[in-house]
Amino acid sequence: MYIRQSWQGLKKLSFSRLNLPGFWSKGLNGCALLVNLATFLFLAHVLGSVSFAMYLFLQWLAGVSIPILGLGMSALNSRAVAEMQSRESPPMIAGIFYFLWSRQHRHILLYSLIYLIGAFPLSWLWQAFSSEQILLASLGTLPLLLSNVAGTTLRSLRRADLLALLQLFGALVTLLLMIFASQINGQPLEGFLLAFALAQTLTLMLAVFCVIRLLPLKQALQPGLFLKERLMLTLKQKWSPFMLDAIIWQRGELLLLASFCPPVEVGLYALSAQCCTLLITWIPALFVHWLQPLLFRYEVYRYRSHYDAFVKISCMIIFMSVFLCVLLSLFCPALIAYCLGADYLPMVKMLRILLLASVFGSLGTVSLTYLAQRQPLPLLHQATLVIAIGKVVLTLPLILLWGATGAAFASMLAQCISALFATILCHQVLRQSEQTKGVLR
Repeated sequence: MYIRQSWQGLKKLSFSRLNLPGFWSKGLNGCALLVNLATFLFLAHVLGSVSFAMYLFLQWLAGVSIPILGLGMSALNSRAVAEMQSRESPPMIAGIFYFLWSRQHRHILLYSLIYLIGAFPLSWLWQAFSSEQILLASLGTLPLLLSNVAGTTLRSLRRADLLALLQLFGALVTLLLMIFASQINGQPLEGFLLAFALAQTLTLMLAVFCVIRLLPLKQALQPGLFLKERLMLTLKQKWSPFMLDAIIWQRGELLLLASFCPPVEVGLYALSAQCCTLLITWIPALFVHWLQPLLFRYEVYRYRSHYDAFVKISCMIIFMSVFLCVLLSLFCPALIAYCLGADYLPMVKMLRILLLASVFGSLGTVSLTYLAQRQPLPLLHQATLVIAIGKVVLTLPLILLWGATGAAFASMLAQCISALFATILCHQVLRQSEQTKGVLR
């Protein structure tokens, strides 16, 4: 589920010339990425390895529970709702916005209740983390649930420029508030968690202001019964795919690591996993938004069929991912020492292990995107279930033996098997489809 969402640009295959995305939006997104990287490095230096490790784990814990609990909207659901909204009139879009906004408020209440009940048992289980820290981390997630609604509405209005501006604004405000929090005496971790929550709240307020200015909210039309049913059907999320996704791709092994390993080891693993997750996201996005449009623009090649596109895209993705991951594996000690400091060098071994999973994960985005456009395949779900169970069974003894390195090995093995199986299955499905079309002709 997560790995499908990282393939942002490929909604359906196109055999015509592709237009280059807006340079303005891409430039803003690039600036936001650089500001987020600066914030990341600033926190790593100010907090130190131990506190920064705890910060990363708390942020991961607050975010990973949202899709598992069925709260909010996933990226796939958000894009589907945006496409549905874009076909309606502005008053109806405003009505859908109100409908989604009220629905999200109910999710926020449920999320808050679960966190209030679970914070104290979790602080008892993981004694390095207090209940106050767990609750403060959840505060930064609450505005994201509502920002998702505003972002979906802006996407339906085809305002990619405003979405890019909001992303840059959120990154800048986060950096400024983090700098301000570093000047406050006392417990720094709580201050940074609160600063992050405040930055997300300010970004939400600006997003809502944009929606108010663009839509006639006073003339909003309430969605009819059938439209509400279609919306609810689109937003409906099954629990099992997100749970399996959390185990295989969302680093569910961090829960076991937090129970058996010191916080600094957990945080270094979370940092390594986050870097590899970003690679799985960036490599396909780099191909879709930059390289593929250039290849089409200068007529380097064309896609003759779905199967031909699958083969060519897979080859390009695997080439890019191998090239980048090999470079990072060779130079990661020097990069870590220069950017983060010598305290973070113990993460080199687990990072190199997870980089191998990034190669297969980037390849798996292609296959899982094509498979997601077809009817649900029971074989894929069954294989994912077996892989998730195998990872859980394998992770615990490896953590007890080798700590975070064992968790990295178990995660790498599960992700490689999952991506390879999806690739083979997609190859067979598309090959069979091409043969069927040939016979009909």
